Amino acid sequence: MDPSKKSACAAAYLTDDIIVEILSRLPVKSICRFKCVSWHWYGLITHSEHRTKIPQTLSGFFYPGYRLNREENDIVIFSDFVDITGREELPFSDPSLPFLSGYRLIIPKICCNGLLFCLCWKVSPRDEANYVVCNPATEKWFVLPESDYDSGACAYRFSFDPAVSSHFHVFQILEEDEDYGFIAGVNIYSSETGAWSHKGNGWGNELQLVDSRGVFFKGILHLMTNCFKILAVDTQGKIWRSIPLLETMCAENFGRNLLSSNLTFIGQSRGQLYYINMRERDLSVLSVWILEDYGSDEWIFKYNISTSQLFGEKGLGFEQDYALIAIHPECSLIYFVWKCEGILMSYDMERGKVCVICNAIERLYDPFLPYLPYVPFLSGSARLEA
Repeated sequence: MDPSKKSACAAAYLTDDIIVEILSRLPVKSICRFKCVSWHWYGLITHSEHRTKIPQTLSGFFYPGYRLNREENDIVIFSDFVDITGREELPFSDPSLPFLSGYRLIIPKICCNGLLFCLCWKVSPRDEANYVVCNPATEKWFVLPESDYDSGACAYRFSFDPAVSSHFHVFQILEEDEDYGFIAGVNIYSSETGAWSHKGNGWGNELQLVDSRGVFFKGILHLMTNCFKILAVDTQGKIWRSIPLLETMCAENFGRNLLSSNLTFIGQSRGQLYYINMRERDLSVLSVWILEDYGSDEWIFKYNISTSQLFGEKGLGFEQDYALIAIHPECSLIYFVWKCEGILMSYDMERGKVCVICNAIERLYDPFLPYLPYVPFLSGSARLEA
């Protein structure tokens, strides 16, 4: 008998529970392929009772929406969401996060593996706010306690990886001097210990953080700086690493020895760290690099992408006219917002294919668009308490 027919016969005797258990141990990319095996398997994978066990992929983007409150003549900021899957049912009940009671403004800041880190302004007193960690899918949430050192915090970063631990961590990046903004150290909050710990700067002197997202990868937070390198620190403050950029990655991106946050982007996909930059002398080209071997500092050039491929126009400015907002964690897709048109779009780097996802997206004019990639975490195992 044909081996493929033998396998098909054997699979026919598996119960649904066994199939779901097998699928729960597979990577997301395999799950997506197995949806096409049969309508029965598609139903098993997408069934609401099974989705908590089966790995999820990128579902869409949270972002802060804006509307006018005519009664108070004020702008109201709220959490909103754009879906990229086309499903009728979202993995949460309401993107505005109404379960976060007692807050009048909820501003999503960072999303990491299904948990949202938000700045929430209280109903009363109106001038007070909390940082809140929540899971939109389970509606569990936690108010972050204040740190003894937060007066010098210039930025927050957030990390959570359920494959490593059910606990999350918050990083406060501390400034040494307001005039120069050099990194003085890092405070780290652990949901496991319920406490902050203070760590001195383990990277060296006169480093400035670039105002872009951090990347939590292999249990380590990665940050962009203005000094030709990516900084990395683990959740316990024991591992401090500097990953230098190649001279060919830096030469056209630095003016007056400063890195422009408008010209760079870091992310991770398929187990590799990505670095994407725009050449200052040629605004129509983006270059994509990967750190193929994470243990080394060897960057490999991967792609050149022109704005004419993306938008049919040349000379558009990265962050000025369009923004790179995410890299898909399992495939070669990158996501852009074309600001002037208010369009969310994807680009397949391997096939050179552009796809318009949504036309009705919030038009923001911030220097950095806060569209936060969301991969649902449907399990209740994350350590969150109201």
